[in-house]
Amino acid sequence: MQLGAIARQEALAPLRTHGLQTGDDVILFWLADQSRMTLEEMREGLDMPPHQFNALIDRLDGAKMLESQAAETDGTIHLFLSTIALDLLQAIHKNLKALDKELTTALSAQKAKKLKKLLSKISNLF
Repeated sequence: MQLGAIARQEALAPLRTHGLQTGDDVILFWLADQSRMTLEEMREGLDMPPHQFNALIDRLDGAKMLESQAAETDGTIHLFLSTIALDLLQAIHKNLKALDKELTTALSAQKAKKLKKLLSKISNLF
């Protein structure tokens, strides 16, 4: 388990170069799956206490991960990921894919599939 944690830290190294924390990747990947959202929609979707949500937004905004645009109809501010954030997610995805390949190279296709399935079950526990 310790080796897995170290490997994940290594795969998420691009987060640290932007001053972000482990776990922020999950938020960024979630935001990448969303369209433009208001702060309230984001707060509801993430289901975080206000102080924690505000700290997250400050951290992401400070790292230039978010962009905003006002709707022409009513002026509502919508947030979305910046190109910096999208590039960061691409780098993380590439690292995780390389880690996946490294972990399963020596395994048969059947064993690699079984390992991925088991790791997915463990991941879903958290």
